[in-house]
Amino acid sequence: MNPALLALVLRGALSASALRTALTVLSIAFGVALAGAVHTVHTSALAEAARSARALAGTADLEVRGPLSGFDERVFERAARLRGVKAASPVVEVDAAIPGEGAIRVLGIDPMRAMRLQPAFVANGASTGLPGAARLLAGKSAWLSPAAAARLGLAEGATLRLLAGSAEHDFRIAGVLEGLRDAGDLAVIDIAAAQQAFSRLGRLSRIDLRLAPGADPARVRHELAALVPPGVTIATPDAASDRAAAISRAYRVNLDALALVALATGAFLVFSTLALAAARRRREFALLRALGVTRRGLRVQLALEGAILGGTGAAIGTALGIVASRALLARVGADLGAGFFGGEATSFAPDPRALAAIALGAIALSIFAALRVARAVELIPVAEGLRDRAIDLPASRGTAWHAAAFVLAGVPLLFAPPLAGLPLGGYAAIAAWLVAAVLAVGPLCRALLRRLRSSSPIVELALAEVRQLPGHLAASIAGIVVSASLCVAMAILVFSFRASVEDWLGGIVGADLYLRTAAGGDTGFLSEAQQRAIERLPEIRASEPLRLDRLALGARSEPLTLIARPIDARILEGYQAEPRAMPPRAPEPHVWISEAARDLEGWHPGDRIVLPIAGHAVPVRVAAVIRDFARTWGSVVMPLDDFRRITGDTRASEMALHLAPGVRAARAEAAIRTALPEAKGLAFEEAGTLRRRSLEIFDRTFAVTYALEAIAIAIGLAGITASFAALAWSRRREFGVLRFLGLRRRDILRLLALEGAAAGALGAAIGLASGIMTSFVLVRVVNRQSFHWSLAVHWPLGALAALIAAIVALCAIGARASGTFAVRGEALAAVKDDA
Repeated sequence: MNPALLALVLRGALSASALRTALTVLSIAFGVALAGAVHTVHTSALAEAARSARALAGTADLEVRGPLSGFDERVFERAARLRGVKAASPVVEVDAAIPGEGAIRVLGIDPMRAMRLQPAFVANGASTGLPGAARLLAGKSAWLSPAAAARLGLAEGATLRLLAGSAEHDFRIAGVLEGLRDAGDLAVIDIAAAQQAFSRLGRLSRIDLRLAPGADPARVRHELAALVPPGVTIATPDAASDRAAAISRAYRVNLDALALVALATGAFLVFSTLALAAARRRREFALLRALGVTRRGLRVQLALEGAILGGTGAAIGTALGIVASRALLARVGADLGAGFFGGEATSFAPDPRALAAIALGAIALSIFAALRVARAVELIPVAEGLRDRAIDLPASRGTAWHAAAFVLAGVPLLFAPPLAGLPLGGYAAIAAWLVAAVLAVGPLCRALLRRLRSSSPIVELALAEVRQLPGHLAASIAGIVVSASLCVAMAILVFSFRASVEDWLGGIVGADLYLRTAAGGDTGFLSEAQQRAIERLPEIRASEPLRLDRLALGARSEPLTLIARPIDARILEGYQAEPRAMPPRAPEPHVWISEAARDLEGWHPGDRIVLPIAGHAVPVRVAAVIRDFARTWGSVVMPLDDFRRITGDTRASEMALHLAPGVRAARAEAAIRTALPEAKGLAFEEAGTLRRRSLEIFDRTFAVTYALEAIAIAIGLAGITASFAALAWSRRREFGVLRFLGLRRRDILRLLALEGAAAGALGAAIGLASGIMTSFVLVRVVNRQSFHWSLAVHWPLGALAALIAAIVALCAIGARASGTFAVRGEALAAVKDDA
């Protein structure tokens, strides 16, 4: 086709219906914006974690890191003298609670050693009038990162109050370390002050090492491994950002997949829009063919139209995604409400390659949809096209056998192991089954409608039209099937997840009142004397102290949580342990492992394993597997008495309190505060409030999921509305004949509404069946491999009924509205060409 003629045709085609074109472009833009925003938020969070790790590590090559409770500081002396180590810096690292302000990461450093690896830890003496190292060593002084200073509103000379144990410690702000602008929320103090304030005497959290030029890192790591106690790992500084990426990987991939589904569903709207344009332009296409334009030329023309629609939508969507990601980072946080990154402010760091890939995907889908329309256009006989005969897309060649083949192809994928911790086999099975559902639209619709008859002429006409299932209507029903299927599946998954979490909370939250030593951070605790003072109160019938620690297992980057608490039959019932019976007494302590620990470590009941606890390799016996929805990367529950015997640590991080008969929570809280006047930062929460708050966090986590589902459904419904507009326009003569036979305009609009309702019902029914199948994959495969949690399937019958009813009603309304313009002309004008 001549380029000038092609440009003229394209301009006329795209400007013929500005409103319809704008709707299509916006639908593509929404899909691109969703995928781009979700991906950008997460890449920004991971980039922030990587920047923070680099800012804190400085020029360090290796990092020796211990558990939450730390390790013996004598390891530093041995590591610093190791051949090949040029510089070593000891660090005490804690998340300290700030009364009323959450928590802040606190680093205790040796300034003289730290400045050899990271000069940004020490202020410039020229700007302060006193060498930074000297000011940091002077008493209880603290330096803040710019982010911490801005959040807390503290300047030089102000006081930073931190909670340690049950006491408060005041640190004077010595200034702001501008060199730590990328380090996030951070306070830096002298290491001796940190050890003293946070009960870490003789303990370190990590050691940063810089190797001498020419030193072999592998040899140094091997020699270090022989020096460190059990539970202390050796890794590169990048391991911190790797941990952040691993912890949130499954959540990110699940949201990315759902956003891409919304994008793919938008392709159906492109398809319907171009089909409508083809129905109106059939004379134009026939004339072009008569003038010598080849079928290939028509394919190029329609492909360019699809590319322009997709490219425009992709450009607008990319811009919207960037704006939306900025707003989400500012309002919701980098974790989108899931709590993986603590909700801290995160700088904006888009990934241009990923955004370009999403945009190119949208353009490719638009071109594919346009080529499907071109296939129908190519088949129009020129003579019939010049007579303005109606056209339609050819019926899908998919049969029930093709659909069955895709269903069977998905079955072995269900048993594929996860790759890099991701359930790619499960996602592939879902994709295969969605293709099967799309291929089954034609055969299933014909089978379902074959025997349906009605005495009403209008109803029978509607059934006959849908029974024939014109091509672009079939494609739009397929769009409804895809979006409805995924929404049904996600609704079942989220409802099952929430119901399982609610049952679990009802079991483990069995006390009347819960006492935490701090509203945030990990530095609060109650001494043994304080615990006994609480136990002796007449308002307290019984108490259960809890102590938490995080263990490092070999090369594994994700933390394993150790929970030390009293164990009895009630607790095992609440944890839903399998087997549930208390094990017989044995020389080795028994532990209960979570499902994640079982899957990630390969442990099973009866196994003898070794845990690195308090610098010792402690042999224990696995008693049972428990459910723990609070810790994705695994937990181990140990009897409190065994933990105290092994570690000598009698402190408690939390206490579960059973109140005496008739005692209310407020009275017990007042009694505890009176008994412990020195205790600061105590936080109390009743069982009901704790359960309600936990479920609110759950709902907030899935709020973005709900939004993505709603948009996917909306795009699918827009597609079926556009399809009915195309059908209505191409059936103007049919409507004219019906008008001559006595039907009124409102009867024809009722006919279209019935056709829309029938199409919506078919799409919803097939989508419901496909969604139920997909939900089992999400619950049994994707969820297990992503989060390692077993869920019981619960059916949200009310929500599913409302979803199906909404799809049917909106399809009926959309079909009726789309046909309004096609039937507004007079009957004579509609059939005059056939007179």
